[in-house]
Amino acid sequence: MSRRIVLIIGFLFTAGPGLCAQEFSILFTNSANGVIENCYCPDAKLGGLEKRAQFIATYRQAHPDVLVVDNGDNYIEYLSPGFDKVIHAAMEMMDYDIINLGDQDIAYASEEYYELDALVSMEREPVEIGKGAASFSILPILHASTIRFYPDFVFAGMNLQDVPERIERWLESAGTGSTFKILLSHSGLDVDQAIAAAYPQIDLIIGGHSQSVIDTPMVVNTIPIVQAGGYAGYVGEIRFEATDEGYTLTHYELHALPPEAPDHPGVMKLIDEYVSSP
Repeated sequence: MSRRIVLIIGFLFTAGPGLCAQEFSILFTNSANGVIENCYCPDAKLGGLEKRAQFIATYRQAHPDVLVVDNGDNYIEYLSPGFDKVIHAAMEMMDYDIINLGDQDIAYASEEYYELDALVSMEREPVEIGKGAASFSILPILHASTIRFYPDFVFAGMNLQDVPERIERWLESAGTGSTFKILLSHSGLDVDQAIAAAYPQIDLIIGGHSQSVIDTPMVVNTIPIVQAGGYAGYVGEIRFEATDEGYTLTHYELHALPPEAPDHPGVMKLIDEYVSSP
């Protein structure tokens, strides 16, 4: 399956123009790192779950068939119980299609977080999703290199060494048909590049963990690799058009979430309740 890459890069906080008949869109986020609200700080101007949630809600109004995914690391160490509840409830309000577990989530998230419907299981089997006329096969992975600085007991009982085998089984089962294959990779940019070099059958790699701000998709072995930075600063948008020859990348944009970006009222209510609680 071949690809012709056409890019339109920008940072406008808009839902963008309408989709073409054979076009489908994907929104992606990663690495909120516990940033539930924009701090309005001179040295950290972007971010906040209240702004991320409103962007996703506005985008969905214009493009109801959008696929929305998150690639983990929404938690950080030493969160108070109230803070933890804001993250869980905000992620639930955003109604993700799939949420991958990052190393920080496994280490620090509450048990309640694991009850989110969109959160993938610890087994990380492929997820098959249909959106409008598009069908997706999504394999979420967590690479072993992401946990090397944690105590051994945190990830006891988890097998993170079988990523190549799991990718190979996934690609064999997904076949070469019209299903769009996304690797939702919580591995870091260097690992994602190596995976792309080894598995040209993948259609898109959405990365995480390294918090890389990828303004223009990195193309390795014809595979676009994308990631949306850290601290909830951006929402990534990518579009493809299905053709007889494969998939054409038609639009890519990292939407910045500055202080003037609109707030989601539901998330702001959660934050206000947390701030006012004793």
